[in-house]
Amino acid sequence: GPDQHRGWFNSSLIVAMATRGRAPYRAVLTHGWIVDAQGRAMHRSVGNVISPLEVIEERGADILRLWTAANDLTRDGRFSWDAVDQITEAYRKIRNTFRFLLGNLSDFGPDEDALPASELRAFDRWALATLERVATEVREAYERYEFHVAYQILVNYCTVELSSVYLDGLKVRLYIQPADSPERRGAQTVLHAALDTLVRLMAPLLPFTAEEVWDAMRGRTDGDGIHLEEFAS
Repeated sequence: GPDQHRGWFNSSLIVAMATRGRAPYRAVLTHGWIVDAQGRAMHRSVGNVISPLEVIEERGADILRLWTAANDLTRDGRFSWDAVDQITEAYRKIRNTFRFLLGNLSDFGPDEDALPASELRAFDRWALATLERVATEVREAYERYEFHVAYQILVNYCTVELSSVYLDGLKVRLYIQPADSPERRGAQTVLHAALDTLVRLMAPLLPFTAEEVWDAMRGRTDGDGIHLEEFAS
């Protein structure tokens, strides 16, 4: 329980400072209880324990990781299947965003087809600026161990600023303009940047999904995976 592990960290800190003059660890992150929907601690005697393995078998490991990340670690995490359903819906939106980006980049090679920023439309440059802001905010949230903030920023970006605004406004350029036209290639330049950044930002939260996207994005299933790449800059 919190009293035990926080007490252990505190006692080890006191002993190390007294004997070595420094903390025995570089950082410590503690969290609250995982409780049921009524806020009761999970105990076998009460019969309200839900095994993580049950969630993994029912929904998948990435759903469980995403639910964990969505919780504010400074508070008790209330587990319920309704909450898992909400996370599953958020995951579906994220995965559909990845599918849309991958589907519209099937004929795009970043080395030969990407346009410089000076040749992009104002709408495209806005999208890149928004992407840079989101990446900065997510990295800062990770550095503060505020995984729930990173989750909220990423879900909001995928569903609103990217999907509902930018992607919705690209359909004519993607589907009607000639394949090699500057209008279409400019849009694909931004889509590739968004995909490359998103998959790196999502990797700590959705490791299996991110690996699948990375393989599909690179068109291979061998070599180094996403988790050996540099983080989004």
